[in-house]
Amino acid sequence: MLDLSFAGLGVDGLFLEVSCSVAAWVSFYDSPAARTADAARPIEEDPPLSAGVLLDLRFSADTPTLKLAPLSSYSNGEIPLQQRLWARVRTEVTGAHTASLGVLALVLNDSVGG
Repeated sequence: MLDLSFAGLGVDGLFLEVSCSVAAWVSFYDSPAARTADAARPIEEDPPLSAGVLLDLRFSADTPTLKLAPLSSYSNGEIPLQQRLWARVRTEVTGAHTASLGVLALVLNDSVGG
């Protein structure tokens, strides 16, 4: 399991495509608190509404890239707002390995207000 944060995706936007080089379960979150709260959820279980889980994706070895449905949106949930998203990657590969994760997104808002 690996926890990541993505800077540069703005405050609000649209996920267009996500890629992962190995079989894995990848979840995106609106805050680090949401990621922490989601740590024990089994892959077969949907997150509760308003849990801060923005996107759950499952990659197989045969499907390293997923093009997302239109309007797969995200928003930062921190107070104050940040230009950041958080993710958790749970690979399904055993033994030592390397995984690459890529995100293509359309940033709709990169302003943290004022």
